[in-house]
Amino acid sequence: MPTKNNLLARSALLALYLAFFSFSAFAQKPVTGKVTNKSGQPIAGATVSVKGSTVAAATNAEGNFTIKAKENSVLSVSFVGFETIDRTVNAGANFNFSLVETSSNLNEIVVTGYSAQRKKDITGAVTVVNAADLKSQPASDATSQLQGRASGVTVIQNGVPGAASTVRIRGLGSFNNNSPLYVIDGVQAGGIGALNPNDIESMQVLKDASSASIYGVRASNGVIIVTTKKGKKKGVNVNYDMYYGSQNPGKSYSLLNAQEEANLLFLARKNSGLPTTGSIFGNGATPVLPDYIYYTGAPNNGVPINAGNPGVDPSKYQLDYGRLGDAGYNPYIIVPTSKGGTNWYNEATRNAPIQTHNLTMSGAGDASRFLFSLNYFNQDAITKYQFYKRYTARLNSEFTVMPGVRVGQNLQLASSEANVPANNNEGTVIAQGIRTSAMVPLYTIRDGDYAGTAGGTGFGTLGNGRNSVAQLYRNRNNRNNNLNIFGNVYAEIDFAKHFTAKTSFGGSINTNNSFSY
Repeated sequence: MPTKNNLLARSALLALYLAFFSFSAFAQKPVTGKVTNKSGQPIAGATVSVKGSTVAAATNAEGNFTIKAKENSVLSVSFVGFETIDRTVNAGANFNFSLVETSSNLNEIVVTGYSAQRKKDITGAVTVVNAADLKSQPASDATSQLQGRASGVTVIQNGVPGAASTVRIRGLGSFNNNSPLYVIDGVQAGGIGALNPNDIESMQVLKDASSASIYGVRASNGVIIVTTKKGKKKGVNVNYDMYYGSQNPGKSYSLLNAQEEANLLFLARKNSGLPTTGSIFGNGATPVLPDYIYYTGAPNNGVPINAGNPGVDPSKYQLDYGRLGDAGYNPYIIVPTSKGGTNWYNEATRNAPIQTHNLTMSGAGDASRFLFSLNYFNQDAITKYQFYKRYTARLNSEFTVMPGVRVGQNLQLASSEANVPANNNEGTVIAQGIRTSAMVPLYTIRDGDYAGTAGGTGFGTLGNGRNSVAQLYRNRNNRNNNLNIFGNVYAEIDFAKHFTAKTSFGGSINTNNSFSY
């Protein structure tokens, strides 16, 4: 039976619950209203939310809404293409909202062809890419940074340092070339790989025939127009920015180790009705890894090479790379078995740093303006010894020679140095890491002398896969050097308030040299 104290406690709890319920009911109240445009037409699908909370509602076909909100909370009404309106909830508030169309985007100046127009005056499909968004993604070129920034534009990144991404505008249009036309400061270019992304002032993507028709047949795959920066503020302004990061090669492939390879070889022969005797794995029912897979002069007859074999004499080991190929020179090599298994992916890859440094000086006066920038970009590949470096310098200037007459120039000098992976095929180091047996060690019995697949299992060879780390090391001094000069000079004359004539002469010079060992 409840005691007097228990009854008092329960009564107190009930009173607290009723008080809390009454407070909540008083604090929250349904708010109704209507959302229209400036002409009084209802807006369906507008979002009405309580700021600072997750409470939100949408207007119906008549523009009406109902939402629960606390006293003095703020209602926010938003809809695409209209300015957002905030209003405080109180007893005398009017919750009918009249939204005003936003005009900032429509009045945005867009470069199309050899002219500039307001966005609302353009009938073709044009996308303006925010230059600040491009810089948020570290990359060697602006095509990679374009990914996800424009509708209808597909960007496929190569992954190779310094390699340009594949850009497709509105899919594939032909069986041949589907790359868009690039125009930098009014000069047609084959790409923007040498362009410093920090120098970009604006980027427009012309996606259909009507907007890109001025360029003729070359614009059939779309046009990407880039305008570089110029000095704007008076005086001299200096800006420096940089970033540094690291690229991780990720987890290696899950491949068989040396013993599992031997087990698979025995199982395959058993299932084929072939004998498992006479191999380097012994003549038993199960394979046993030998101590060595090769020594110079070893008979390739399937006899296991184990410790104590008189042919394996470490005192005879000698390998002089400078004498390889000389008449009468016969190196003596001993290759041990990697019984633990060599993880070729881990051996060939690394954590690769990526960094860029950008210094910009700009300024403007009453009759001139200029911008000078220097950029250094360095990206190591995830494969050892491979990299891409680029150095760029840009000078943009403009002078008013008399009222309404201006002359100027845009000039960029870009130099790059690279040792980068080849195209994705079976000869690349990543592919070799899959093909090469885990039994093959990184080195022979002497560290620094790379091992290979010479020798055999008795059922054939260890395959023709190569030591991928040896490939990288021996090609470490390969270079591909490129020098590019790109720019234009121009003159502008203002004939009237809204009419300007402009003439421009531009082009590019590109030199390339490469060497390999």
